[in-house]
Amino acid sequence: MLRIAVLLVSSLLSLGPSADACPQGLQGEPPPGSSERFAEVPDFRFEDSQGQPLTRADLLGEPWIAVPFFVRCMGPCPSVSRDIAERLIPALEGTPIRVVSFSLDPEVDTATKLQEYADLFDADPERWLFVRSETEEQMHRFMNEGLLVPVVRDGEEAAPGLAITHGTRMPVIDAAGKVAGWYELRDPAQGEGGEDLMEAARVLANRYGLIVARARALAGLDYQWPLPGRSVLPLVNASLNGVAFVLLLLGLAAIVRGRKRLHEAMMRSAFVVSAAFLSCYLYYHFAVLPISGGPTKFNGEGPVKVAYLLMLLTHVVLAVVNLPMVLRVFWLAHKEDWDRHKRLARWTLPIWLYVSLTGVLVYLVLYPFNPPPA
Repeated sequence: MLRIAVLLVSSLLSLGPSADACPQGLQGEPPPGSSERFAEVPDFRFEDSQGQPLTRADLLGEPWIAVPFFVRCMGPCPSVSRDIAERLIPALEGTPIRVVSFSLDPEVDTATKLQEYADLFDADPERWLFVRSETEEQMHRFMNEGLLVPVVRDGEEAAPGLAITHGTRMPVIDAAGKVAGWYELRDPAQGEGGEDLMEAARVLANRYGLIVARARALAGLDYQWPLPGRSVLPLVNASLNGVAFVLLLLGLAAIVRGRKRLHEAMMRSAFVVSAAFLSCYLYYHFAVLPISGGPTKFNGEGPVKVAYLLMLLTHVVLAVVNLPMVLRVFWLAHKEDWDRHKRLARWTLPIWLYVSLTGVLVYLVLYPFNPPPA
């Protein structure tokens, strides 16, 4: 309780009435294209994980993102560092934007330990820096008064990994060395327990996406915000599903007419297109969505939403069921076991057609025909 009380007091002090301080609430999280600026980062001279000095002047000229952490942290640091490696760094590929992680336990986190920590995440020292100061007091003052991220040491806490409590917001710094926003990684509206894990994941992805968009805007680069639905991949996926559906119909028509070679060509083509869809789908969901604010929500209500959810559920379940069936049908055709091939194909083809068609319908419902949010 003492640690929580001290942190709250520190947070309030850092969010005081000064014109340069971060305003209360979401005012400190300006949209990407905002011209708003807050505190100016003070001069500092620290040491990076390779033993080289790092100063404020070294970071001028391009925007950068500040991260509070320490190696022994048993709180949010490990998950934040993992998210940086999986969300921020890939999203910043090809930009001059750097991420700088400041150790809050510099008297323990030597340059060697920082480098070992960086190696855990395959951090490129040109893009993701880990730095320390000579003393803990120096770094804590820099965080509290310079970056306005609250940090306190709890002298009563026995476990070293819990002895330092710090805020979980990331300052984004512009090219002139001024803070352009603080982006909290936890939704302030969520409680300590019982929250929807899917919603928490969506909020987290949304905030990382906002950090990326803000940093790109500060660097004079193109950005899109909000990001959900702006990627071209949902349209690509829907198009691939549509092409597969047409090829399947052509394959069905060919075999009905006894044109076996044409049937084989159409079914092979449908399989290739469906495989391309699966690759794009997995890339979109595991590489694009985590940094773009999460999946697009359907805004309809009542019977319309029930119908959409039923369509989505059957689409996903049957897609999973259909894949081994398709592979089995192709294997039987390869072995020229035509009797079992035909029996299984009578079930496989209708499911494959349904999955392809509903893939197109899900896209249409979620994007062109999605009603505006209430």
